[in-house]
Amino acid sequence: MEKRESNVERPPWHRKSQRAYRINRIIILLQIVAAFVLCGVVWFGVDKVLH
Repeated sequence: MEKRESNVERPPWHRKSQRAYRINRIIILLQIVAAFVLCGVVWFGVDKVLH
């Protein structure tokens, strides 16, 4: 519980307090999901071509 309280008290210039940090984290997660989806599409496409 103490760790969570200290996170709230970050100064506004701290990188984890900035809005861009949160947006970039969301973009990275979306890119990871998109990479897995495209991997599946390629996998099934190659499977159809080979069989």
